Amino acid sequence: MPKSELLQISPDQEGNNYLFDPTHSGFPNFGIKLKVVNGTVVASSPDIGYLHKGLEKLMEYRTVIQNAVLTDRICMFDPYNWNLVHAEAVEQLSGIEVPERGKYLRMAMAELSRIQSHILWFGVLSLSLGAESGFTTAMTYRDFLLNLFEVVSGGRVYPAGYICPGGVRWDLPVGGEAQVAIAIDQAEEFLQVIKPTIDQVVAPKTTGLGILLKDNAIKLGATGPVLRASGIQADIRKDDPYELYNQVDFEVPVMQAGDAYARCMLRIQEIAESAKICRQIVGKMTPGEVKNPTSLNYPVNLPPGEVYARCETARGEGAIYMKSNGGWAPYRSKIRGPDLQHMIPVLGHLLDGAKLDNVAAIYWSLDICPTSVER
Repeated sequence: MPKSELLQISPDQEGNNYLFDPTHSGFPNFGIKLKVVNGTVVASSPDIGYLHKGLEKLMEYRTVIQNAVLTDRICMFDPYNWNLVHAEAVEQLSGIEVPERGKYLRMAMAELSRIQSHILWFGVLSLSLGAESGFTTAMTYRDFLLNLFEVVSGGRVYPAGYICPGGVRWDLPVGGEAQVAIAIDQAEEFLQVIKPTIDQVVAPKTTGLGILLKDNAIKLGATGPVLRASGIQADIRKDDPYELYNQVDFEVPVMQAGDAYARCMLRIQEIAESAKICRQIVGKMTPGEVKNPTSLNYPVNLPPGEVYARCETARGEGAIYMKSNGGWAPYRSKIRGPDLQHMIPVLGHLLDGAKLDNVAAIYWSLDICPTSVER
């Protein structure tokens, strides 16, 4: 049903209108309008626009190092991966080479960011399913990673563009590799601690919900864990390797069921694989430069041209198109996040025929980040 018609349903029509607005604890920063008949959703209309930041336009008035800081805000749940895709766009445009240690550090922080994002997602999903213990456990273990982020970048949630064009801002502190190893241990411990919550709450309440078939996943533009949970093995780290991902050994988890439980378990498996990548990085890193000494100092004019850089964020393919006309700021930056597809066509498809009390579980199984939609 078109959005305009959904808003005009009169009280005497069959069914009821429901609005999960942006202040609802289950749907922060965006709303969704539902028409429900006998407890079943028969029409839905995502209602976005409450969080618009104008990041793409802001990038046209800032140097690339200032824009590196802005990319923290594309998705605050996964800032390092967005730092990385911006840095790669600038490096492709400028022809900057990143030292090996710098690449390994960028990979380590990107994978730790993925782990942190998945842990946070599990906590909020647990809370939406009524398992407060899952939420408090997740927040506890996420805090261990935030402690590491603060030591490395100076920021717990926002790293202030730690991954920047040319490498990273600075090297790990003394004993940094050991602290990374401890954080990996804690992430793997988290996987063991949450098993009872998965078995007793997540599995019973998500199995069979919100089934996204393989063909529909492709047609609707799904990406990342949502796509892989529907049986499609697609991961940019494998399909189009960047940094040094072709130098580490890891598997791309794939599930076949396509339901909310499959999407949940796939992210749990991804935490284990990201931890595996980080362990290899700690073993491979050797002393050396972490930033190209000839990399851009700011402000400086960018070479004219256009590039499209992409990477595998925690939620799927993240990309930046950047065009320069030779000035000190990009002439145009276009951000492509995975969440717009998941928030509108995918969510709308999955809610069709769903029970009202399952709406929150289906929504959180997609792990949508509203800030990357309204950029």
